[in-house]
Amino acid sequence: MKKKKNFIFIFMIFFLNFSVLSNNLKTNIFIENNYIYKKCKKELKENKFNKAIISLKKIENNNLTNINNDKIQINLIYAYYKIENFNMAEKNIQKFIKLYPNHPNIDYVFYIQSLINISLDKTIFYKFLPIQSYNSDPIYANKAFFQLKKFITHYPNSAYLINAKKDLFYLKKRLSEYDLKILKYYFFHEKYIAVINRGKEILQKYPETSAAINTLKYMEKSFFELKIFDTAKKISQIILLNKI
Repeated sequence: MKKKKNFIFIFMIFFLNFSVLSNNLKTNIFIENNYIYKKCKKELKENKFNKAIISLKKIENNNLTNINNDKIQINLIYAYYKIENFNMAEKNIQKFIKLYPNHPNIDYVFYIQSLINISLDKTIFYKFLPIQSYNSDPIYANKAFFQLKKFITHYPNSAYLINAKKDLFYLKKRLSEYDLKILKYYFFHEKYIAVINRGKEILQKYPETSAAINTLKYMEKSFFELKIFDTAKKISQIILLNKI
């Protein structure tokens, strides 16, 4: 019986010591993480993004209680985006959306996602210089276009709304020029029906761009070639009314 009491007493001492050690360990980790995070914020301000990523990953690995995990993820997304590691940025974006679908800064994450696709589109363009951007495949531009349209609809009060609208206007110009290039190809190969169909799409999607102006001219010529003179004249009047 005495041995049993001694065993219980020893166990209690061990448990208490372990609890104290565990609490001290958590406190030390918290202090260390707080120090690293302050250091990381400085690195981000100084554009030392690779160093900031190392700091953030260290906090992430140490962060047993997930304190400020959302801030760590947002900063990682930003840092990966700035060093153009778009694959890792996208992975962290997907992780963030899954963990924090209703986060107050979710609009920022979605906006960065659109910027990644704009950057990828421009990367394709520069890769094939001196080819003009509107000649290259707009797969990423299309992704960004629909992402920004969705962003503007869902986050009308976002701090990034003005920039999003500017980016959307740039994408409309880029995509309309690409479509116009295809339209011209059809015209010079005398595929006038295809010109008219493509022209209708351009006018519907990008009515405020300069490509829309040129589209009307090619549509007018196509209707004329098809001997649909009434429609050709109506388009001609529209061109005159818009002082084109």
